Amino acid sequence: MNIQSKINKLITALKVKGYTYLLSRDQYYSNKLEKVCTIHKINRLMPIEEYNRLYPDNKKDPSKYKFVKVEVFSSHSNIEILKKLVELYKDI
Repeated sequence: MNIQSKINKLITALKVKGYTYLLSRDQYYSNKLEKVCTIHKINRLMPIEEYNRLYPDNKKDPSKYKFVKVEVFSSHSNIEILKKLVELYKDI
């Protein structure tokens, strides 16, 4: 079962509905586990007007930005990322 292809399909389906989500992976070294770990993040690319409406205390300059990247969810598991994307899709 290829989870990554399902994640990509859900991101594309959300894009068709008008919501742009970005998936990123960051690696870091865990001293506790003594190995390199990967964390997966879902970010939403939202228009600056919507961002300023949702976050009035942290407004951005509309002349400087068109879109703002906001972290929605992060996890070490691809399956958790897939579940969150399914949840986001169902909410639309």
